[in-house]
Amino acid sequence: MPQMSQVLREHATGMLTAGISTRAVAHELNVHFSTISHLQRHFKEFGSTSNCRPRVTTPAPDLHIQHLHLQDHLRPATQLMQQLVCITKEFLQTVRNRLREARPHARHPHWSLNLTAAHRRNRLEWANANLMASATLERICTQFLEAENIPVLARPAYSPDMSPIEHVWDALDRCIRQRVPVPANIQQIHTAIEEEWTNIPQATVNNLINSMRRRCVALRE
Repeated sequence: MPQMSQVLREHATGMLTAGISTRAVAHELNVHFSTISHLQRHFKEFGSTSNCRPRVTTPAPDLHIQHLHLQDHLRPATQLMQQLVCITKEFLQTVRNRLREARPHARHPHWSLNLTAAHRRNRLEWANANLMASATLERICTQFLEAENIPVLARPAYSPDMSPIEHVWDALDRCIRQRVPVPANIQQIHTAIEEEWTNIPQATVNNLINSMRRRCVALRE
C-alpha cells in the first residue's frame, strides 16, 4: 500500500480530531487500520502530522553549531564534532546532521613552500647581510643604518624563521587549537597557554635547538 501523502495525513488527523473513530477514518480513506492508528499516536506524541522524525534542535542551536565550525576551518571533522557535543550537549548524530545541512567545506593548511630560484637567492643574500640579533640590538642597528643612509636588503618572501623559539610558539599554537573544547575567552586562553607550555617535552625544545645547523644548511641551499 502506498504511503499516505501529507495532505491525506492532515485530512485523517482532522477527522480523528472531530471524533470519528479510527476504523471509520481508515475505511473512508481506504487505508489500513494500523496506518491510521500509528498516525493518531504520532500526532498525540509530537503534535505533528509529518512522517519525518521531529528535529531535536531549534534554529538557534543550529546556528550556534555552524558558528563554532566557522571559528576553525582546519580542525578535523572528528575533533570538531567532539567539541560541539561537549559545548552544545547535543548527540553526536545531531551535530553530524546539522553540519551536513550546513555543507561545510574542508580546509587543509598549505605546508609546502613553492620556492623559486629567485626566492633561494634572496634568502641567501638576506641571511648573509643580517644577523639574528635581539630586538633591542636590531632596533639600534636599524636606526644607525637609516641615519647613515646605508641600503639594507628587505626580508625576502618565504624566508624561514631561524630562531628555535618561533617553532616552539608554533607547537604551542597547535596544542591549544587541538584542545577540546577550544578556549573561548581571554581567561581560558591564558590558562590553556600555561598548561600546554608546561606539557611541551624538553626533548622537543632540544631537538629544535639541535636542528639549527641543518636549518642553516637548508637556507644556503
